[in-house]
Amino acid sequence: MGADFFRQDQSDEITPPNLGMEATYAEHIVHARGKRTQYTSLSTDPSCIKDFGPQLWRFHEAPAAADGHRVLGHQDLVATLREELTSSRDRKARELAARALPRAIQRKEALVLWAFDISRISRKELSEWARPHVRRYFTRA
Repeated sequence: MGADFFRQDQSDEITPPNLGMEATYAEHIVHARGKRTQYTSLSTDPSCIKDFGPQLWRFHEAPAAADGHRVLGHQDLVATLREELTSSRDRKARELAARALPRAIQRKEALVLWAFDISRISRKELSEWARPHVRRYFTRA
């Protein structure tokens, strides 16, 4: 903890994650712009994400961490993508990592790894259920 994290999103709310989705970090970065995943993208630099929505939001990491959620910081995300790019035996995974890496670097991206207990929530209700639970960790910047 220690870095400030931001998200550019809708004026009135944070787009909730799809907690029922299982995507890799690279899949999230490359494909998430029309498809939500179990992660929420953040940035350490608000100027890098202005085109993602009209409202800048600040993420509050300490209360999220106290509730069991964690942030995969920018440097760790970049290192993970580089490792995938050089070490994966799966050609598709390497290609996705190659596409995700420059995007993550350009946006100074970090990811929230949510740890909600969703075992009692039906799959079709996950998105609406997540909305208020995620929103409480963000304020308008």
